[in-house]
Amino acid sequence: MNEKNAARPVRVWDLPTRFFHWSLVVLLVVAWSTAQAGLEWMTYHLWAGYSILALLLFRLMWGFLGAPTAQFGSFIARPGVAWRYARELAAGRHAVYVGHNPLGGYMVFLLLLLVLIQVVTGLFSTDDILVSGPLADRVPRQYSRWATGVHKVNINILIAAVAVHVGAIGFYRWRFGDNLVLPMVTGKKLLSDEVAPHQGEASPWRAAGLLLISVVAVYLVVSCL
Repeated sequence: MNEKNAARPVRVWDLPTRFFHWSLVVLLVVAWSTAQAGLEWMTYHLWAGYSILALLLFRLMWGFLGAPTAQFGSFIARPGVAWRYARELAAGRHAVYVGHNPLGGYMVFLLLLLVLIQVVTGLFSTDDILVSGPLADRVPRQYSRWATGVHKVNINILIAAVAVHVGAIGFYRWRFGDNLVLPMVTGKKLLSDEVAPHQGEASPWRAAGLLLISVVAVYLVVSCL
C-alpha cells in the first residue's frame, strides 16, 4: 500500500451523533428495566420515554442538518445497492464504507422507526387503572387501548431488532476483524484517502440548538396538550 492509500484515522462520527447513540442505549435500558420493576418505577419509565422522544426529534433534524455521515441520504441506500452488498457479503467480500454500509443503514432506519413507534404509543397508552401516558385522555378509549396493545407488542420486535444489530456487530468483528463499536466511541475509523478523501464537520452549536428545540417540543407536548 503506497503512502497515498495508507490508512489514517478519519473522523466519521461527529460528537452529536455519538451522544445520541449512547444516550439512546442508556435510556432504552432504563425504560425497559423500569417497566419491569413495578408501578413505583413508572414515573422514571415515563421520564425515560420523554427523553428518548427528545433524542429522536433531535436525530430526525440532525439527519438533514448534521455532518455528512449523520445525514440520512448518506446511508439509506437504494434497494438494489443493498441487495448487491448482501450478495457480496454472503460471498465473503466486504466493501469498506465511511459510515454505515447499505445493510447497516437500513438497520439504523428500522431501529429508529421501532423506537419512535414505542415512545409515541407510550404517550397514549393506559392500563385503565393506575398508569396512563400523558396523552391517553386526549383520544377515544379504543384508540388508547390500541396504542397500549401496539406498545406491548412492539417492544418485543424492538428487542429482536436490537439483538440482530448486536449480532451483526459481532459478525463483522469475527468475520472481517472490523471493530464497529470503537469508532462510535472515538468518532474515528482507519480509512484510506480513496475511501474517505475528506469528511466535513457540523457545528456543535447547531446540534445544541436542535437538541434544545427537541426538549422544548417534548415538554410542550406532554405538559400543554
